[in-house]
Amino acid sequence: MTGLNGYEVDPFFTVGEEVNGYTPPGIPDGLGAFALDEDTIRVVANHELRPDAGYAYTLANGTELTGARVSYFDINKETLELEDSGLAFDKIINRNGEEVDEASDLEYEGINRLCSANYIEANQFGEDRGLTDSLFFTGEETSGGTEFVLDPATNTLHAVPWMGRAAWESTTEIDTGTTDKVAFIVGDDREAAPLLLYVGEKDTSEGADLLERNGLVGGKLYTWVPDGDVADTPTFTDEDGEEVDTDDAPDPFGFSGTGNSLGGSWVELDYYRPDLAGTAVDTNDDEDIQDELGYDELGFATQAQQDQLFIDAGGFQFSRPEDVATNPEDGTEIVLASTGRDGRFAGDSWGTTYTVNTEFGESGEPLTAQIDILYDGDDAGNGQFEGSDFGLRSPDNLEWADDGKILIQEDRSFDEFGLTSGEEASIWEVDPETGDLTRIAQIDRSAVPDGQSDPEPDDIGNWETSGVIDVSQLFDEAPGTRFIFDVQAHSLEDGIIAEADLVQGGQLAFLTTEAPDNSEGEGNDNSELTPVFGTTEDDILEAGLDFDTSNNLIFTGEGDDLLDLSPGEGNNRAYGGSGSDVFILGEADRIFADDDDDRLFVLSGGNNSINGNLGADQFWIANGEYPESPNTINDFTSSEDLIGIAGLGIGYGDLEISQTDAGALISTDGNDLAIVANTPADFLANESHFVFA
Repeated sequence: MTGLNGYEVDPFFTVGEEVNGYTPPGIPDGLGAFALDEDTIRVVANHELRPDAGYAYTLANGTELTGARVSYFDINKETLELEDSGLAFDKIINRNGEEVDEASDLEYEGINRLCSANYIEANQFGEDRGLTDSLFFTGEETSGGTEFVLDPATNTLHAVPWMGRAAWESTTEIDTGTTDKVAFIVGDDREAAPLLLYVGEKDTSEGADLLERNGLVGGKLYTWVPDGDVADTPTFTDEDGEEVDTDDAPDPFGFSGTGNSLGGSWVELDYYRPDLAGTAVDTNDDEDIQDELGYDELGFATQAQQDQLFIDAGGFQFSRPEDVATNPEDGTEIVLASTGRDGRFAGDSWGTTYTVNTEFGESGEPLTAQIDILYDGDDAGNGQFEGSDFGLRSPDNLEWADDGKILIQEDRSFDEFGLTSGEEASIWEVDPETGDLTRIAQIDRSAVPDGQSDPEPDDIGNWETSGVIDVSQLFDEAPGTRFIFDVQAHSLEDGIIAEADLVQGGQLAFLTTEAPDNSEGEGNDNSELTPVFGTTEDDILEAGLDFDTSNNLIFTGEGDDLLDLSPGEGNNRAYGGSGSDVFILGEADRIFADDDDDRLFVLSGGNNSINGNLGADQFWIANGEYPESPNTINDFTSSEDLIGIAGLGIGYGDLEISQTDAGALISTDGNDLAIVANTPADFLANESHFVFA
């Protein structure tokens, strides 16, 4: 893999290597990462193996299985060296809630093709909002597959039948706005598949098990239904003489084109019918009921039945919905890649990237969702590129990074891939505000490990990348500057791959870039910034005492920290870590709080750029004195954040809130206090958004 346009690639594991007696198999895919301890970052990685593929592994109870699995990779936080690896689970609980002690306890007698994945932190949207436990969500990418969650605390893999059936590409959590409900959007990697939403209620009773306390039992399943009449692809006859697209469900024929939007609503599916349990019968003797109408022995709809339910509801058919990721600045918004399916939908051959914004009711029930087309490959981003093959093609895996950018990886799904441009599969950076794309990394087919061979080196798109995740803050680096991804070198064979039954080649690697230089404005001299690091404890850091007064790149680290920049002279960039931090602002600095409930205080300094990130943040824009110039709040979230004013002896009625090109300007008595970017003035002008002291 070669980094481009300011990005660099640094592999830390290649398939075939042994790490402390463990040899991870090939086809690495979905990734997650968390801090194992203060010195170690643990990366968990799927292996997308079919149930009969790969060498056998053994569970704690002695059960031997082949097929898909999850490995862990432990990386030293300071040296970036790989220190350990192993199997990430040693116990499996199946769909019946029983411990697996023989292969037949699993539907495929092994786990079937674990694909993309998401490690989801507990309470990621604020106190008690979201999961109760931090879990790794991973599912079987096959029609009728099962979603699993890995509990790192117990090394146990749990099947989650209540999330329905899908060819699970990925699952991402969205914010219901409540403390009792959780919600997850599903990427179902099949042609003409729906967009699914699972909503469950957390069980807080004593003795509730892992799935119950995280809302993964007894929930509801929804599909997205567009508003109005949306055209569908006319029925046609394919090259084999078979009629294709015989339904009248809305699809990309009626909704396509970069920049277009479509409203819709979430409609519940009646997918759990215990009264109809066991009605699905294998009529074609293929030993599989997922292609049959009816309900399984537990009362859950088969894949065929669930598909019929979403068609009957008027659900939208996406070409091939794949990876999903949540906006770190807005927990109700996700990005979705649909990789295209030329044989079914001529209107979506090259793939489409969407954003989805969901609105919930007061009790956490899903109501509406607007879908916007961020990039349509068939129109090359409305002419952003000279042709479809020169831009983003077959979008597959993706990540919404903490700096606001979206990274998208290509996986060839169209025969024309690379034939005009000659460009190998790539990773792209997308600016969701402008839709602009930049190619930042590309497959290097010459990188063949010793002893292995590539019989198809000219087959463009045979290798792909996958699993990209932003790990910047885990390594105490600026958001959006350090990622981990993997390479699936599908055509590699021979050598250790064959000898150890590793199936295919591949790598895990870092993808890094420098933090952008945003040091424009008063007090900024574009000097090189000096790194300053806090600890994992509760720190007090003060400009002029613990570090110089200007030109610093500050990482507070974990813990409930206090950072005082008020003696500073500007051009500082500060990043909070996990914990509820307090920031006292100086002048012309850029502040990036983290995901907890942080407080940010302005004194006399101005021209600061402030990002609260997730959590219930308090932006105290005046404290006993007026700032010299207004400070900018970039991510105020209504019903979560507060804007505070102290020591001025005023109330809400003394404020003037006016619209400017930069956002909503807050003023009082002729003094400009703050600009709230990306927020209309008439929306901000609500007394509930403010607090006075």
